[in-house]
Amino acid sequence: MRTGTARLDNGRISSVQLLFIFLIFEASTAILYTPARVAALAGPDSWLAVSLGDGVYGLVVLLVAVTLGKRFPDQVFTGYLPEILGRIGGKLLAAAYALAFIHMGSVFVGEASVFINTHLLFLTPPTVLDTVLAMMAIYGAYLGIEAIARENEIVLPVWLLLIVFLLLLAAKDVDISHLKPVLENGLLPVLRAALFHSSWRGEVFFLLMLYPYLSQKQEALKAGLFYLGLVIVLAVVVHTVIVGVFGDLVTAHLLFPLETLAQYISLGRFVERLEIVVIVFLTAATIVKLAVIYHSAGIAAASTLGLKNYRSALIPIVLITVALSRVLYGTNLKLLSQLFYVWPIEALIVELAIPALILLIAVIRKKGGGPLADQENS
Repeated sequence: MRTGTARLDNGRISSVQLLFIFLIFEASTAILYTPARVAALAGPDSWLAVSLGDGVYGLVVLLVAVTLGKRFPDQVFTGYLPEILGRIGGKLLAAAYALAFIHMGSVFVGEASVFINTHLLFLTPPTVLDTVLAMMAIYGAYLGIEAIARENEIVLPVWLLLIVFLLLLAAKDVDISHLKPVLENGLLPVLRAALFHSSWRGEVFFLLMLYPYLSQKQEALKAGLFYLGLVIVLAVVVHTVIVGVFGDLVTAHLLFPLETLAQYISLGRFVERLEIVVIVFLTAATIVKLAVIYHSAGIAAASTLGLKNYRSALIPIVLITVALSRVLYGTNLKLLSQLFYVWPIEALIVELAIPALILLIAVIRKKGGGPLADQENS
């Protein structure tokens, strides 16, 4: 028997739109920030590090999310937790996920505003940038997941084409010697870098909050697998080109390697100063990602508090994320970068460990009305 609907949003998205949402998660943050840290850990083997752990970890997270989605096809993750864990335990865990989404939002707001403040709007107070970014994202969340997905259909293709264009222009300056020798320091540094980078592939766990909105639920796994394949190829190429151009020692000390690569590119007097275009489209991509996170946070808060409309929770969420961004991180890029040391552990818990445990409990207690539960009960 299926449980009642607890989606709190009547929007629908296709499997292609789901794929695009996953891709914007990668293209808006990981591509900008991770090459420096990966180069610091793996050196010339950065390309190998991002190809090793990403596929395995991302696949496990995806399988857990899809399996849970099939058991509760009409509910978001935070909506069916009370059914599995009991009312009190389920509500507490749902609240914890709402707070986790809010924290993610504060980090991404802080990263984006500091990046824009550092490279473009030097005299604009970061608090103003935080507020503007958050309000634009919250407007998308207010309109619903369908509106966010449609906006992303415009932003993502242009942003990806720009990245490919940058990589093609920079490819002529790749020095193969910067990528050698392979595994000079053994496999351990590569595995450390792989563990760090794979946590970004785990963002596919947002499928737990998006599965009910899919109009083609049977294609969720296919969309996730396609995403993992595409994003691993993209990550390998990006890290290879950046390290190939600058070398691992220089890359490790760059704050925003992709933006530095855009500054570096000059094709005669016709193509230069591409970092301005990068900043513009990166900002647009970040707003889309933030909108998805705010939407999930609003849904999680509403399901925790028993609200009938998730939109009433959005304004408090914006205020909290902006305040957290300023109080916890301010304009300190080094402090923001410290999150890279704790994020893999936090990601492992939030993205995989807890959902996998919830799935195990659901199977043992035979909770859920999807096909898997029907087979178990038959």
